[in-house]
Amino acid sequence: MFLTPLPNSLAGLFNRALRACAWWGQRWRVQHVLDRVFRSPRSTIAQMNVRPVVFFGSYRLSSFKLGGLYPVEALRRMGLNARTGEKVPAASLRDAILVYVKERIPADLRPLKALGNRIVIDIRDNPINPDGALNPEFVGRDVADVLIFPNRALRDAFVAIRPTGSRCKVLYGFADPEITLSLKRHGIHNTGELRACYFGFPENLDAVLLASARGIVPIEQIPLTDADFRRHLPRLGRYNLHVDLRPRVADTLYKPLTKVLVAAECRSNIIIERSSRVLELLPGDYPFLVDGNDAAPAFKRALALFGTPAWDRSLAVMERIRQEYSFEQHMRELLSILGRCS
Repeated sequence: MFLTPLPNSLAGLFNRALRACAWWGQRWRVQHVLDRVFRSPRSTIAQMNVRPVVFFGSYRLSSFKLGGLYPVEALRRMGLNARTGEKVPAASLRDAILVYVKERIPADLRPLKALGNRIVIDIRDNPINPDGALNPEFVGRDVADVLIFPNRALRDAFVAIRPTGSRCKVLYGFADPEITLSLKRHGIHNTGELRACYFGFPENLDAVLLASARGIVPIEQIPLTDADFRRHLPRLGRYNLHVDLRPRVADTLYKPLTKVLVAAECRSNIIIERSSRVLELLPGDYPFLVDGNDAAPAFKRALALFGTPAWDRSLAVMERIRQEYSFEQHMRELLSILGRCS
């Protein structure tokens, strides 16, 4: 028996239905997670008169989940008028705050501002795009009311091109609250041995640096894709050392520090290359920073210091990061930005 292919019109309708189901499934998941891990500070915003907020971007990417879906649902829990813009033409909005997360920024923002709207652009890692923030002709320069950068390194590189009339704000972000919920459910298993993992996209792990550490500490690679992110979360509580060894390409200098935040959420130390952006969160004497092309010394220090007071002092650094860069703290700062735009 042979299956007859669907006509193009029906196939297109079917694919759109699948995408819609995936989108609403992700939105339901975000709501489910925040119901369990987020406490909305309603009493602190009762007197704030914040304009309606609409978030735009590539709605199915993980970057929008963090920069758009979570903030939208949290703002709603605070009693504010917030939504995503997949069905809202930006030109139909008046006196609102339009937040663009990384992508899909209109080529000309001035007509939207002429309608009384305020413009906020969450840069995230868009410098990798040809029309990203480090392009001297970046459309948001001087036009946006607020530009949100993931670290000072990118902000400083942006301003070094030439001064800007937009207000620049650094928000380091937060670990995905799904990780928080998973750790609550499955626990953190502090074993008496050093256990290391790489949790991320395979292409973001430098094979040369990884090879330099081979034979010192076994590293379990947890391959990540947007589709199977949730499936791997229960494993994260098994490790006490995270690894972030990125290939040395230009945008590595400006990437969000998500892996540091995830390691901190997992109550883990991290081996990561020393750079100006990393030193914004970790002190220069943090013992597990990688210098040069050889990661072996950092892994040897981890092996030698595990279980000692020096290891515990490093964990205290990570605990400070966990508390200072939580999702709740991120929302307080974002709320302050939105308040100033209203």
